[in-house]
Amino acid sequence: MLGIVLLALVAPAAAPAKLRIGIAENTPNLFTDPLFTSLGAKYARVVVSYDVMTSGDDELQRVADYLAGAAATAVEPLVTFEHARGDAEICRRRANRRKRPCRLPTPRQYERNFKLFRARFPLVRTYAPFNEINHYTQPTYRQPEAAARFTDIARRNCRGCRIVVADILDQADSLLAKRPTYRSTVRYITRFKRALKAPRSICGLHNYSDTNRFRDRGTKAIIRALRCKEIWLTETGGIYRFVRFKPSERRQLRATKYMFTLAKRHRQIKRLYVYTWFAGVTKRFDAGLVVHGRPRPAYFEVKRRLR
Repeated sequence: MLGIVLLALVAPAAAPAKLRIGIAENTPNLFTDPLFTSLGAKYARVVVSYDVMTSGDDELQRVADYLAGAAATAVEPLVTFEHARGDAEICRRRANRRKRPCRLPTPRQYERNFKLFRARFPLVRTYAPFNEINHYTQPTYRQPEAAARFTDIARRNCRGCRIVVADILDQADSLLAKRPTYRSTVRYITRFKRALKAPRSICGLHNYSDTNRFRDRGTKAIIRALRCKEIWLTETGGIYRFVRFKPSERRQLRATKYMFTLAKRHRQIKRLYVYTWFAGVTKRFDAGLVVHGRPRPAYFEVKRRLR
């Protein structure tokens, strides 16, 4: 008996779980790109309009092609729903809040569309009910209780699925502050948690600000506020070009390296999706790993981490 006890005392501690790395990209061409297939990534994330099943436009075909591509390459898709299709940048103005991409769906509308999506794509088992719920481009921006209701609807209609709760952006009270605070985001999370009935097994976080400013204040504050068993960085990455970032592959590479360092600091972070694959998706924002078929230096850092 004493020998068994001594063996237990000297037994090595279990190794920490390996960080799982995926790619967040909305274009089905991802799965036919040789640079992606050689990468060996087994996780991908796609953002879909919540009403894709009833809108009657061509987005549904894009989603069907994407999920077929994921299945053909044995990649597990994370489907994240968001506002109705359209330019949601207009939603910053109060006068536009009744326009289609800015309108908050009713629980009945959301549930109907979620059920239709589940029926059409039964193999999808990992969902984030709403994207960046605290950002002004989403109709949940001032409605954390609505975001909680959508989460509960997804949980109720997808038993046994992985439901990624919250999907919060690390939005500081002031973007220009050297030591930013996150009081507004934490208040949003508090209201969200108060309304939520589903368990917080997995929570989503987009931590662009920290990753590209080489800090972890926001990541730490939001993880503490969420109090989830597991955190997935469902959208993150080194930015090549954005409003306050001039084009720079060198800086993007540095931020990509720091992204992995930051993830390693927090034991709750179990999965990370790098956004995006293709460069130049929009005029304002570019975090692509690949530009015109050429891999940027950040691509090789992601590949190294996967290997």
